[in-house]
Amino acid sequence: MVRAEPPAPPPAGVEVSAPCWNCRKPVAPRDTRCASCGRARTHALLVCTEPCLELRHGPGPPLRLGRHPDWAPRTAAAFDGWNKVSRRHASITVEPDGTAWVEEPEEGTRNGTYLNGARIAAGVRTPVRDGDQLRLGLRVSFAVRLYGPGPGTG
Repeated sequence: MVRAEPPAPPPAGVEVSAPCWNCRKPVAPRDTRCASCGRARTHALLVCTEPCLELRHGPGPPLRLGRHPDWAPRTAAAFDGWNKVSRRHASITVEPDGTAWVEEPEEGTRNGTYLNGARIAAGVRTPVRDGDQLRLGLRVSFAVRLYGPGPGTG
C-alpha cells in the first residue's frame, strides 16, 4: 500500500483560502466576508453525536433548537422522537463581534438547558464560549466552537 504524503505547507507570503461556512466557496484570509454569499466569517459550529447533527450559524436571527417544525425548522426533524427535547427548547444567537448567547424561552423547558453542566435560567441570555458544552435535557449534548470576525479565524 502506498502512503500519500501530506500536502506541503504553502510558501511564505502565499494566502491560502478557506471555504465559507455558509456556501463553501473559497474566502481569502484577509477577507472578513465571503464575496460569493456575503456572509461574515463569524459563526458558531454546534456538533451533536446523538442524534448526529452539525449546525453552523452566523450573525442574524437566532438558531432555534427544538422539535417544533415551524419554530425550529433546522432541528425539528433530527429531534423527532426525542421527547426529552422540548418543542421550543433553546435558541443560539451569534453577534457580529463573535460573541454567542444561549437562551431558553421565558416559559422554560421541562428538562432544562445546561451549559457546562449548570442549568441556565429561562428567559436569560447566557454567554457561550468556544469549547463549551451545551446540553438539551439530559441526553442531547452539543460541543460548541466559535469562529470570530477576524481574518484567518474560521
